[in-house]
Amino acid sequence: MSSNSHLNRILKVLLRILIIAALVSAVILSGRSTDFLSAPGLVYMLLGCAAMALMGFSASEIGLAFKHAAGRAGAREELQKSAYFWETSVRNAWNLGVLGSIIGFITALGSSEGGLLGIMFRMSRSFLTTVYGMTLGVVFLVPAMKLIQKLKKTQQKEISEAYEASAESISKTFRFENTFGYVLFIAVIGWTIISSLSLMQVDSPIKPSQIFTYWPSLLVVLGGTIAIVVFIGNGISGPLFTLGFALTGLLGTLMGFVQVLLSWSTRNIKDVASALTFIISSCFVALLGIMLIGAPLEDHTFKAEKKRERTLSRIIWFVFPMVVLIVLTLAFLLVITPIKK
Repeated sequence: MSSNSHLNRILKVLLRILIIAALVSAVILSGRSTDFLSAPGLVYMLLGCAAMALMGFSASEIGLAFKHAAGRAGAREELQKSAYFWETSVRNAWNLGVLGSIIGFITALGSSEGGLLGIMFRMSRSFLTTVYGMTLGVVFLVPAMKLIQKLKKTQQKEISEAYEASAESISKTFRFENTFGYVLFIAVIGWTIISSLSLMQVDSPIKPSQIFTYWPSLLVVLGGTIAIVVFIGNGISGPLFTLGFALTGLLGTLMGFVQVLLSWSTRNIKDVASALTFIISSCFVALLGIMLIGAPLEDHTFKAEKKRERTLSRIIWFVFPMVVLIVLTLAFLLVITPIKK
């Protein structure tokens, strides 16, 4: 019986390898494989995913999650943490991919080299990290679903009511690897931005360096989120920061689009560029805030809570980046659409 199960496991592994090989071969044989290759994008995604994992989990928890994904049995609490780790890995890959697209999109606006076609090509390439993020997300989803199914089989009783996590409970779960994760994450994002800007000759009305630090969007998104947290008075709460950044990010985006419509009617290129800066910067600051503050706080408080229902946060994690992609697409159309005087 054990030999049959071992044989079945080997066959499943071989089947997965064949499926992956078939997909890779299909991309290569299509003759357009180079369109999907970006070494900096791959490095950004891999290091970014590693950084975000370390920001929210300890090294032992990450190792145990890999062991559970490989088939090791475990207690219900351990399996629950491992399933949550893989779920957050899907979230991290998806959010990192979209954040990378925002950074690439912003830097693509910094030069008019090659004319309109050159700008379109650079902006189109910026969406590659989102493709990588979705691909990694699908890979991470497999162990997440596997452990969720295992949890359903081993579940014995309902989880008790939740209690609000405090700063003390968060600090108890904060370890050296979490600090290293934050440092690595900031280094990856900083390296991506600086290396992209260093290759650009800025001759566009929209300045990339200004988008990353655009004060109106910082005031609306960052200031608005802090105001929401202070007024609600819920302490250091990951879900509250996640909700605050999402709401203020959408508010800044809406304000920017109103400015675009007003500027478009007056045929003022500078005003349109300023409005586009407001839109893209609001998306960037909001998504970065969710990834840097909201999500890691939720990962830490998850291990301290007894109830783990966070439906609203899950919706924000996966829907907000999709909204950002739609916004970038609309911004793309606005950039390539000439304004006739």
